[in-house]
Amino acid sequence: MSIGFKSMNMIDSRTLIDLCPDPIIGVDAKGKINLFNSAAERLLGYDSAQVVGALHIAEIYTSFEHAKEIKRLMDSDEYGERGFIEGYETVLKSKWGCEIPIRLSASLLDEDHGGAGSVGFFHDMTDRKRLEEKLKKQSITDELTGLFNQRHFYGVLSVEMDRAERYQTPLSLVCVDLDNLKQVNDQLGHLEGDRILRDVSRALQESCRSVDVCFRYGGDEFMVLLPQTDCIESAQLAERIRRRFNEICSYSVDLGNSVILNASLSLGVTDTLGDEDVDHFIQRADLAMYEAKNAGGNRTMMIKRQVADKVEAEM
Repeated sequence: MSIGFKSMNMIDSRTLIDLCPDPIIGVDAKGKINLFNSAAERLLGYDSAQVVGALHIAEIYTSFEHAKEIKRLMDSDEYGERGFIEGYETVLKSKWGCEIPIRLSASLLDEDHGGAGSVGFFHDMTDRKRLEEKLKKQSITDELTGLFNQRHFYGVLSVEMDRAERYQTPLSLVCVDLDNLKQVNDQLGHLEGDRILRDVSRALQESCRSVDVCFRYGGDEFMVLLPQTDCIESAQLAERIRRRFNEICSYSVDLGNSVILNASLSLGVTDTLGDEDVDHFIQRADLAMYEAKNAGGNRTMMIKRQVADKVEAEM
């Protein structure tokens, strides 16, 4: 943001400005850039000669409206005293059109320093944002399978149930349990057990649609949320998951060879319109899964929300 004040014509001030590791950008009363230091050149990809006196500040923000919003904030006291912004997080647009996250501190200049111009200090937040995104991803991801974890499941479920109730569209839940994991761990070791859990993750990701969300709920139990999908459609997808797992797992019951143990999936499916308690919805899917397991495993069972009847999926 900012502008020309007389002291900036002094050699020592120019040297200090160029030595500053953060971009410093100044604009005059009309928003034309009249100060653009070396750090700003490195961050945004422009040569100062291309910018000073030629570009309007709006051209390095994402839009003219964006630049006007920054000016409005400076005229208010939302981010510091009136006439100042301190620590405001926003984005700039580079010469190549890339958005760069920054933290802005800026000041309007007084009458003696050019009137309505301003000077801004822009701290590049790219590395910090990458770290924040990495930490956020780690906090919601199961390390072994790469799927979302139980913590994230409840957050997404709450949002999707609200949406289902608001628009009266079905939301389905598939509860997936791995049959015989304990025997695998006891007889073959936990490394083989972990490998089978990763096979479940692969089957889920290869079978589900882009709008579906897969989670490792805990242990050998997984959940899949299917927005705008009823019980019948979800049972069909559950069967695709089951068949895909049997194709890729070395201990699948469908291999027909002399494997030491048989691993398979029991899947329970139900749906909702969001007008019920979250726990009831989960318990219904869980009950359907246990019905599949009690019936011998390697199958899909569903409980429709309308009648709450247990039905084995026939695919």
